Amino acid sequence: MKIYDKKTSFSVGRSDKNLVLVGWKKMSCPIHACVAHQIYQNAPVSSEKTRSNSKVVLTGLSLTSIPSTIIKNRDHIETLIIDNNMLTENSFNMPKFRNLKELSVRNNKIRNIGVFIANMQKNCPNLEVLRVRNNPGWPEKLKEQEKVVVSKCLRKLRILDGSDTPRQKRCSGSSSSSANSSESE
Repeated sequence: MKIYDKKTSFSVGRSDKNLVLVGWKKMSCPIHACVAHQIYQNAPVSSEKTRSNSKVVLTGLSLTSIPSTIIKNRDHIETLIIDNNMLTENSFNMPKFRNLKELSVRNNKIRNIGVFIANMQKNCPNLEVLRVRNNPGWPEKLKEQEKVVVSKCLRKLRILDGSDTPRQKRCSGSSSSSANSSESE
């Protein structure tokens, strides 16, 4: 389905398992989160089986927070792609996304990576794939030591910005309080 107004166009699609809402970069006005909420609520879902492993794409929409409808349906989302928005590390202080396995937040406004990773550790316990590149606080190329620290915090993480995490080093002999507290959960 395509949605148009006089100056803005974007596409919305839903296959059996996916909702895609992609804003075009050359829009003259931003699409607000309320539009994404409305579209997500009205997008048909064929069955509960379909909802249990869905992929949601909300890119280029100038979002400053995770839409409440996404949070409301968080138990049905396994992949969330919210690239090219205005999200910060505080945008991810949210309820738990227990089934979220893949998150892409490239090209947002995340400046404090420590706060962002702490929010991911607390709220996305089963995260396996994380894409964070092109955020102001994220290094262009991660050092091996940085990958180890992130993988200790996000224990199920397998892929970080397109490369494997050092799984064999994860959660071994860490004296950091955040790693220890995550192990006790």
